[in-house]
Amino acid sequence: MRIDHLMFAAADLDQGSDTLERLLGARPVPGGSHPRLGTRNALLGLGDGCYLELIAPQPDGIPDASFGAALLALAAPALVTFAVASRDLAGVAATLAQQGCSARGPIPTQRRTPDGDLLAWELLFPREHGFDSLCPFFIDWGSCRHPSADLPPVARLAELRLGSPLAGPLGELMDALDLPVRVEAAAAPCLSAALELPSGGLVLLESSERSVGLRFG
Repeated sequence: MRIDHLMFAAADLDQGSDTLERLLGARPVPGGSHPRLGTRNALLGLGDGCYLELIAPQPDGIPDASFGAALLALAAPALVTFAVASRDLAGVAATLAQQGCSARGPIPTQRRTPDGDLLAWELLFPREHGFDSLCPFFIDWGSCRHPSADLPPVARLAELRLGSPLAGPLGELMDALDLPVRVEAAAAPCLSAALELPSGGLVLLESSERSVGLRFG
């Protein structure tokens, strides 16, 4: 398994794009819409089969109680969660069960690109773990072309850090899943990603108190 993408959210796609362009020197490329979720996205490449997803509410027709509706309450763009790629979602679910967690999925999901191409994948969402969005969701792209394949890298994910009052059990879960993340004790849940720019500088993307509590999936 590997980190597939980071999810960075905003109440407005243009606002989030402006923020990322200021931080990373590149504007996210429009991706597509997820009507069931009430969201749309834009993407930036991070190299090595990884990318940054900016997700925001779609302009209209947002379903009540959807993820898009929840994003409208964000005061500022922030990191929300991250996705892990796996070719064996059933195996991931089994590992989660061994750690006392349940799982929802695999759930078939799809979106169309601005060019009209259909992307289809499956998602698995851990449940009953108590770690908010510090616990990732899992994705299997199957035979679908990976979104990062068409994204020139604007930065590289140098480190992903999870801070939690439950650092011990969270670290055990991350170890069981064999994920390359750093877990440390913190007074409140927090998520941060260090992105290394081509110049060698580092940009830190972080969660907010509101974003870390958002439930995706």
